[in-house]
Amino acid sequence: MHPTKRFICAFAVGLGILPADPVRAETSWTSAIEAVQEKSDKLYSYAIDIGSGHPGSALQGYGHDRHICAITGRMLGFRNEILEAETLDEPPLSPDVDPMEIMIHAVTLDAWVAAARRAIELTENQKKSLWNLECVGKHGIPRTAGIDDPELKGDFSINGNTLVVYGDIDSGFSDRFRDALESHPNVVQVALGSAGGSVYDALLAGVEIRDRGLDTTLHGPCFSACPLVFMGGVKRTIWMGPGPHLGFHRVYNSSGETPLSDAVYMDITNYLLRMDINPAAVLGWMIKAGQYEIHEPPLDELCPPKVATWVQRICY
Repeated sequence: MHPTKRFICAFAVGLGILPADPVRAETSWTSAIEAVQEKSDKLYSYAIDIGSGHPGSALQGYGHDRHICAITGRMLGFRNEILEAETLDEPPLSPDVDPMEIMIHAVTLDAWVAAARRAIELTENQKKSLWNLECVGKHGIPRTAGIDDPELKGDFSINGNTLVVYGDIDSGFSDRFRDALESHPNVVQVALGSAGGSVYDALLAGVEIRDRGLDTTLHGPCFSACPLVFMGGVKRTIWMGPGPHLGFHRVYNSSGETPLSDAVYMDITNYLLRMDINPAAVLGWMIKAGQYEIHEPPLDELCPPKVATWVQRICY
């Protein structure tokens, strides 16, 4: 029994809901979501009827990372680059089909719906940042598909009492970060997702967080200078789920990697000591990866040096 290959957005195109023209498609995402949700619900009921159990939390969000990249890429016009990310194996509805295969496919479609709902709420800046941070080089998307936009800066948004920071830590980031906090005095937590950027802007932002008594968590992958901001939190929480990653590498500038004897490493050390974090562990992780690499420590290594204070199911 061989599953058929389907393109999930092509499924909506075929129904006449999501036009092939990417400009016209922008107005049709709501209809596409309704159609895919309807199909997911039918497959879910069919799977139960033929003997599948309920999936529980084990499959929650299954395929979300891939779907958000496929959808965002389509919105940004990367039609060819997302072909692999859009392709799904669809099990046939035959008498000998495994009920769990149908259930998994239903859950996958449900994750597509959640990803699409998230994507249509993103600003253009957020879409580009997500594409660069979470999609390029993954799910069959080539690294050459990255968006090189000098105007692309870290984006700030409010979710309840959390300031969500997503995108590059550019020069001047710390000033804009402070202004965002001043404009939202009820913020108690900062959620981060960033490929990094300016070390000194990250250090200043981290100090601002600690001085205000704020907590930190992750909104997505947090690489390069981003963990320095994360470590400014009073409580530093990592939940399991899409993108719970901290990634480190050596400091570099336009001339290449900065020598380990450079004053920037002493400044990082002093910052970490101020935050009551073991600098030996952090600097060790940084040294392990060159400027074009990322070292992601196992999650159980984050609590002993106090880089994180709580990691779901790992350390408390």
